[in-house]
Amino acid sequence: MSIQENKEFIRHYVEVVWNAHDLEKAREFVPSEDSLEHVRQFLVAFPDVHVIIDDLIAEDDKVMARIHAIATNTGPFGGNPPTGRKVEIHSIRIFRIADNKIVDTWAMQDRLGLMEQLGLVQSAGGKVNWAAGKKDE
Repeated sequence: MSIQENKEFIRHYVEVVWNAHDLEKAREFVPSEDSLEHVRQFLVAFPDVHVIIDDLIAEDDKVMARIHAIATNTGPFGGNPPTGRKVEIHSIRIFRIADNKIVDTWAMQDRLGLMEQLGLVQSAGGKVNWAAGKKDE
């Protein structure tokens, strides 16, 4: 596939799997049962999730997506009961595409921010002034 086709493939994946919540069609995008289980568990925990693509950058067989998702935690998540809280999750993902499938994914996401929003960890509070090395009170 061309670079542009790879980007469209990822856009379509986000729309079909994450925004339309179509777990059956997820099989068209990912070859692994582990990936499907990840999608299933996330959709159980956050059934109203909506993913917004902020940026897509592609080269060769890889597409980098900077995304954020808005969702409400109404199902169990990470062994914790539902909190009912609305969250915003930020992530950067790199997808490698081969034979019209996502064959590898690397991700960096703000898991601490998610856990803070869910009330599962205490927020550090305040703002850190990184240049001065001090925490603002």
